[in-house]
Amino acid sequence: MKDNYSLHIAEILIEQRKKAEKSQKELAEYCGVSKSSVSKWENGTSRPSIDKLPKIADFYKITIQKLLTGNNTNIN
Repeated sequence: MKDNYSLHIAEILIEQRKKAEKSQKELAEYCGVSKSSVSKWENGTSRPSIDKLPKIADFYKITIQKLLTGNNTNIN
């Protein structure tokens, strides 16, 4: 991770999916999107819409801050 202010959602999505041993299809079904959308999120072509962030975080049992930045510490 480069710094605390950068968004790293693509790499975090991949990391969390592998850690949870889930498929792109499982996340897609949980969020109500296509597998293609999840693939685009993971390869950095697009980002999930803001309304999907809580669902993704819940799916992986992480905070939205961890999903976006890779850490759970407050940025001051």
